[in-house]
Amino acid sequence: MSYYFISIGGTGAKVMESLTHICIAGLLPENERLYIAAIDPDVGNGNLERTSTALNNFAAFQNFSVGNDTPLFKNKISIARPFPWNPTGHDKNLDDLIEFYHHNNTPVGKLYEILYTKKERDTTLNEGFRGHPSIGAAVLAKKFDDGSKLTAQIEKIIGEGENVKIFLAGSVFGGTGAAGLPTIARLLKNNLADYADRISIGGALILPYFSFTPTNIKDELFARSENFLPNTKAALKYYSEKENLFDATYFIGDSVMTPVGEFSVGSANQRNEAHIVELYAALAAADFYSRPLHAPKIFKYICRHEHDKFSWSDIPVSSERFVQFARFIFAYVQLIKPVLIDLVAGDAKAYKYPWFVDFLKGVDIGAPDVVNFNFYAEAFAAWLKQLETLNGREVFLINPAMFEANPARLVDKKLFAALDGTKSKLTFHEIFYRLTEPFKFDSTIKGFGKFLRRLYDACAI
Repeated sequence: MSYYFISIGGTGAKVMESLTHICIAGLLPENERLYIAAIDPDVGNGNLERTSTALNNFAAFQNFSVGNDTPLFKNKISIARPFPWNPTGHDKNLDDLIEFYHHNNTPVGKLYEILYTKKERDTTLNEGFRGHPSIGAAVLAKKFDDGSKLTAQIEKIIGEGENVKIFLAGSVFGGTGAAGLPTIARLLKNNLADYADRISIGGALILPYFSFTPTNIKDELFARSENFLPNTKAALKYYSEKENLFDATYFIGDSVMTPVGEFSVGSANQRNEAHIVELYAALAAADFYSRPLHAPKIFKYICRHEHDKFSWSDIPVSSERFVQFARFIFAYVQLIKPVLIDLVAGDAKAYKYPWFVDFLKGVDIGAPDVVNFNFYAEAFAAWLKQLETLNGREVFLINPAMFEANPARLVDKKLFAALDGTKSKLTFHEIFYRLTEPFKFDSTIKGFGKFLRRLYDACAI
């Protein structure tokens, strides 16, 4: 079995960010490889850029030798190319992409001129489909087979004897996601019809959960948050009539619209903070991957216990593995990384740190894969901080008091023992002590990965 995840648009990219973190933490079922693909005409989108950074960091260090008997890094990631796939190219408008010059003054051309306004036809699409799914659907339907290479890549995996579960994620209320979710699902089903018994397609359809106030926008096309609800109503009606589009469908949204801060039509300035809705959508992908290939269709409901609070009792996954991974990251950033920096700079002596002598003597701690792990650890901590900030409501997965300072630094080291809000005896001092205890390893576990495995195991309660 292989897992495929396809993000569509900016919201899909943010779901992919959460999925990357839970994958690295070992929360996906089994040890299957996860293939990642992204579809977005706005290739400079800040949300996609942050996700790409996390993915590329993991790609650099995912071959650490940590052993097969741990959830840490157990799912390997392959990034499908091109990443992202841009269906519009550069500086193209709808007329260019549809090749309107072939149809000018024809019946088809006249119908096209009726269906699309002059502004929709003339606006360049470098920053996405601007909240107009009708533009995106036309472009994707025409360009998918020629440019994405997704069908060929999935066929290759099937040809190697694998069954494939494909999961799509995007919004139903904007432009790219609303256009891409049904269009890509339908095209994949049609293109892979000969392998219908070998594939299953699921989708996270993200309902409205954020809002924005446009500024300094004159007469441009862009998504408008006041249109999100009517757009969603129309989309849900469409999906109710297309019951065979997905083998499993997850509708995820929020009753409170979280303001996203500074508005941007697209590109690098569109860099929205992580939201718990995106974590739910990533967990929906994990749920889909855990289901049998052709499981009967079911409906699942998730409710939270308190109106203005999210806690582990509201999350459809055990907290134990996630919290252990969070401890592992914070212990590394707070306890280990400063020592490594001092050792490299010559400001510390190795003999003072038995764990360094035991595990890291002779290891190049300046190697690219180690550096990428450092970057990833900081990014994970920043992502956690963003999850804990939610428009007047409390998200209590990891103790929010930790984030009063830099997201990767603790205000008070004593907070570490109560990372998830419950008291424990696992202090930094205890972890330091555990790292010095004798420990049996599989002989195949070597290098920097050996140390990370020891640190991860030391963070278990």
